[in-house]
Amino acid sequence: MNGIHDMGGMHGFGAVDVEDEAPFHGDWDRSVFAVEKLLRYQSFYGVDEKRHAIERIDPVTYLSASYFERWAMGAETLLRESIAVDEAEFEAAIEDHDDSGLLEIERDGNDTEDETLVDVVHEGFRQDANYDRDPVEPRFERGTEVVVRNDHPSGHTRCPRYVRRTTGTIEAVRGTYVVPDEAVRGEEIAEPLYGVRFDTADLWNDDTDGDAVYVDLWERYLEPSGESPQSPPSRSE
Repeated sequence: MNGIHDMGGMHGFGAVDVEDEAPFHGDWDRSVFAVEKLLRYQSFYGVDEKRHAIERIDPVTYLSASYFERWAMGAETLLRESIAVDEAEFEAAIEDHDDSGLLEIERDGNDTEDETLVDVVHEGFRQDANYDRDPVEPRFERGTEVVVRNDHPSGHTRCPRYVRRTTGTIEAVRGTYVVPDEAVRGEEIAEPLYGVRFDTADLWNDDTDGDAVYVDLWERYLEPSGESPQSPPSRSE
C-alpha cells in the first residue's frame, strides 16, 4: 500500500530524533502496549493485520497522532471490524469516559478473575512469536544482484516504495517466512526472505560514497538484475 506511513526516503520531515530513547512517555502508553500484547496473544488479530489497520488511518490524523495513539486507533479499527466488540459497546465506553485519565473498570470483587487476567497478560509478554515454517528453496543466493519489482498494491505490503525499481545485492538468505501481503487476507503463504543491500547513491541519486541501506524483502518482490522490474504474477497463476 502506498500511503503516508511509508515515509522512508521522503523529504520535509526533518532529522530523526535519536536522543529520546524512552519507550513510554506516560501510563497511557504502557496501557496501550499491554492491551496490544493481550489482544494479539488471544489471536484477535496478527501483526500484519495491525500494520494494515494503521496504514488505513487518514494522512492528517496519522501525522498528528503519537506512536501509541496509532496503535490504539489500529486496535479499535480491527475490533470494530471483528465480532469481538459491537458498535454499541464502543459508543457506551466512549460516553462513560470523561477524559480525566484511564477508564476505571467496575469490579465485582472476584479477585480470582483479576489474577487470571494478570496471568494471561504476563503469558502474552513471555510468549515468543512462532516464525517456523517448512523451508522453501530460495531462488537467489548471497551475492546475487537483484532488482525490486515496480509493484504498487492497493493492500498491505512490506516492500517500501523507495526501493522499488532499484538494483541491490543479496547479503543474506534469512529463511522461510509467511508473506505479510497474504497474511492480512487470512492466507498463510511462506516464501524465502532476503537481506538486500542498496547503495544510497542508487536510491537517491546523491553523491554519497560507500553508504548503504539494508532492507529485508520477500522473494516475490525481487527479480534477477537485468530483467525488467514488473508486478508479481497473479494469485491464480
